[in-house]
Amino acid sequence: MMQRLGAAAAKVLFLGMFAAGVLCLPALPVNAQSPQANAPKMGDAGDLEVRRQQLLRAMLAEPDNLDIAFSYAALSARAGDFEAAISTLERMLIYAPGLPRVQLELGVLYYRLGAFDVAKQYFDAAVSAPDVPREVRERVNIYQAGIAQAQAPAKFSAAVIVGARWQSNANAAPGDRSVTLNGLDFLLNESAVSQSDFNAYLATTAHVSYDLARQGDLLEADLLFYGARYAELSRLHTEIAEVTVGPSFNMARFGWDEARLGVYAILGGVRLDEANYSGTLGAGARLAWLPRIRSRLESKSEFRRRWFNDSPTYPSVSDRNGYRISSQLAYTYFLTAGLAVRGAVSGAREDTKTDAEDYFEAGVSAGLRKTFASPLKVVEQAWFVDLDAGYVARWYDVPDSAINAADSQKDDEYWLRSTLTVPVAEDWALMMTGEYRRAVSNYPTDDYANGSVSVSVMKKF
Repeated sequence: MMQRLGAAAAKVLFLGMFAAGVLCLPALPVNAQSPQANAPKMGDAGDLEVRRQQLLRAMLAEPDNLDIAFSYAALSARAGDFEAAISTLERMLIYAPGLPRVQLELGVLYYRLGAFDVAKQYFDAAVSAPDVPREVRERVNIYQAGIAQAQAPAKFSAAVIVGARWQSNANAAPGDRSVTLNGLDFLLNESAVSQSDFNAYLATTAHVSYDLARQGDLLEADLLFYGARYAELSRLHTEIAEVTVGPSFNMARFGWDEARLGVYAILGGVRLDEANYSGTLGAGARLAWLPRIRSRLESKSEFRRRWFNDSPTYPSVSDRNGYRISSQLAYTYFLTAGLAVRGAVSGAREDTKTDAEDYFEAGVSAGLRKTFASPLKVVEQAWFVDLDAGYVARWYDVPDSAINAADSQKDDEYWLRSTLTVPVAEDWALMMTGEYRRAVSNYPTDDYANGSVSVSVMKKF
């Protein structure tokens, strides 16, 4: 049963980090941004699309009318349809070569996509003529400075999240003290059944990259930290730290544009209830690719060797020493500037000292993000809501003789999650999250349900 307590603690660690929003597929920098990042902050998207279609019909009827074409390109950029905006502006340069304003807007679009070399070419062309309007030169100077900063060899970004969460079942335990083990009825200790609790948490992610000056290759490092303190369940007091370091390679050298492959080493550690709980060494590989402007494909595979440390609270977790191999594939598609859908599949193998703790895992998830204009006049930035659902299945190798000597464990876990993000300033956001998770298991000690709500503040650097 003490092994089961350690396994429950591991589940609590995962759930806490998941709810805090720090468990996500690492994003490698590829030379593009999502159209959603540039969604119009105000106005009705439906009206914008109607007007855009009207301009498209007018442009097809009068292909040499530059005013109509320019208006259509501007609305397409607002709608996040950069492909349409760019192709329209480039076609305008065929009818009227050397127009500074058109060259400027093309530079801006490529800048927003992260294609800085192409953007610089258009910016240079926009100011090459002697009679360029002053406002065009001023805008070009601003963007040229932005390109110089973006192309600096060393870059740093970070996010800090501070929040509070309530959970109906903070220790991920069964709700009933009465369980049947190997055909016999038992009464679990009070500490082994579900308990609600509040906790405060701090989550930090940081990313550092350095341009190796080799066709876009980078040396990258990521730091993740998560800490939580519980009001009642002190045995769940948590600190987690993890560092990944390694190079990433621009795959354009192989004719694979907008793709980046990274390999990295993993070093991590976990503390529970003021004692060392586990340590991790490992390695991984990840791939990020933009097949089109509106889509993003990401994958990662990792090997982790883990060591667990026995403590007064968790006296037998060292039986879980072993390794974990995992893979994940995720795809995001931007239907419009304000609506993105995503899906992911995952798989894992965990192997420990105890055969009954060895299992295979497979999962699937789907979600969407909707961006919409702020309903409050005092908040100018657009809000967005995330809705996600997922399912995970686990098949254990052999029965646990202490629970069910006849059947191996089989778990089916379902979850629903919703997050509302309210940007209150350029680098600050308020987040409100609700989640429900249900684990169905033929082992009563791992059958549980948990609902949680949290409020947090995020600061980006």
